[in-house]
Formats: sequence, C-alpha cells, structure tokens
Amino acid sequence: MTALIDRLLQPDVATLPDWQAAEVLNAPDQTLPVVVEWKQTAVGIGLVMNALGPQDGAALLEALSSMENNNPLLRWGLRALQQNGLDFSLVSTRNQIEALVADGLLTPAQRDALFSMSRRERYPSWSEFHGIAVDARAVGLARGAKE
Repeated sequence: MTALIDRLLQPDVATLPDWQAAEVLNAPDQTLPVVVEWKQTAVGIGLVMNALGPQDGAALLEALSSMENNNPLLRWGLRALQQNGLDFSLVSTRNQIEALVADGLLTPAQRDALFSMSRRERYPSWSEFHGIAVDARAVGLARGAKE
C-alpha cells in the first residue's frame, strides 16, 4: 500500500479524481520495461518462406533437410513444420532456433523474423508492474478516505 500512496503523490495523478487516477495507474506505462509474451503459433513451411523470403526460406529448408538424417531434433522439427505445427511460443522450439543461429544456419535477423510470428511486446501498467490491484476504491483508501 505504501507504493500506491507514494505513487498517488506524484504530480500526474495527485489532483485527479480517484476513478481517473485508477485509470492512469491501470493504463500501459511506457516508462516501464517491456513485457514479452509468446503467442501460441502453428507455423508451417509457408510461414517460414513468407518470414524469410522465398530465397532464404528455401535455402534454410534445404540445409535443414540435408542434415535431418543425422540429427533427430532437426528431423522432428521439420516434421512439425511440414504439418503446420511448429510452435515458436515453446521455449524448446526457440532454443532449437537459437542453436541454428549458433551453428550459422540462420542469421540473428532471420531468427528475429521467425520469432516475430509469435513474440508480442507490450508495456505493463503501473498496477500490473507493482502487483497492486488499483480501482477507485483503492485510490480513495490510499488517499485516506474511510471505507
């Protein structure tokens, strides 16, 4: 509650009505660090080709296909890709993509293009960032009103 009291003393919300101060504290705040979320995806060959472009996409798929017999991770990843079921929201999938970058099969820019199909960035609100539920009632209580 101390964090909320301190925040309500700041000039941008100090003179606002309780309901409006609550709105400000629940709105995205671009002064806070970005939150990264991964949206579940079902990526197939067509999306890879679209993200990387036809030449680079085809080159990557050819390189992976030529190595799949020696690498079970690649083999099963390619099968998922062929069935439109490769999910970039999964940490394991992203780790596999990072390994392709480390091996020089993908550039960081290509990795970013692939990840952009699933990666979402947003700014949290002040209340979310601090883990404090803020509504007009909470603002009023923090400002010293009686319940």
